[in-house]
Amino acid sequence: MKQLVIIIGTTLLGCIIFEMMAGSSPDSLRSVSAAAIERALDMYV
Repeated sequence: MKQLVIIIGTTLLGCIIFEMMAGSSPDSLRSVSAAAIERALDMYV
């Protein structure tokens, strides 16, 4: 039972981390890095 709780907790943590990195929310790592790249390109082009 303890192992099942650990597996479920690890899976949920992985989902949360993935959503923070690759999700479509405005504060995800993907959205923030895309905005930074767009600003850098605007400065140089």
